[in-house]
Order: sequence, then C-alpha cells, then structure tokens
Amino acid sequence: MTFSGERHVIELRISGADSREVMRRMCADLADAEFSIPGMIVADIDVAGTPVHSADGSTSLTIEALTIVDD
Repeated sequence: MTFSGERHVIELRISGADSREVMRRMCADLADAEFSIPGMIVADIDVAGTPVHSADGSTSLTIEALTIVDD
C-alpha cells in the first residue's frame, strides 16, 4: 500500500515564567488529539526529543507530525 503525505516539523519557543505549565497543558494529550484538516489525515503527531528549559524561563520544543492525503 502506498500513501501520499508529508512530514511536518514545528519548532516552538514559549516565553514566560509559566512556560513549563503551558507546554505541559499543550502537549498533554497531543498524540490523541483529533484534527479537522480537509483532505488530510494526521497519522501521527508528538513532541520530538526533550523540551529545553532556558535560564530566561522560556521553554523550547519540537513537534513532529505526519499527514497523509485522505483519498
């Protein structure tokens, strides 16, 4: 079976003293989230690697997703 799709990489930096909590809430159920994108299926999405917490209070993370065309 052959699929048409794309791999997406999203790099985020969340600023502020509460960046860890914002990241935790945003990513808590990310792998189970449902998306409504016309003509596409989100086959996989998750945080890649380990988030980085900086001295300025910000948190950086990478989200990777795989979408396939819904024929």
